[in-house]
Amino acid sequence: MARALFQRVEGMKQPPELAARALSIGFGDAAYLLAGLRKDLAQDLVHVMLAGRSSIETTNQKEPDDE
Repeated sequence: MARALFQRVEGMKQPPELAARALSIGFGDAAYLLAGLRKDLAQDLVHVMLAGRSSIETTNQKEPDDE
């Protein structure tokens, strides 16, 4: 359900209210599903981006707050 909603909102550029109605779910439920899926996608993207780095590189990398 979350993927179908995401496809309608992000792929087909439907307003979230219309996408929720088309999938027979409430707008609050749709907002919750979209937020959760977007968070999961962002976490997956970070993991993929860091997959090629060694653990030493990521451990020793300074954060902006470290300076």
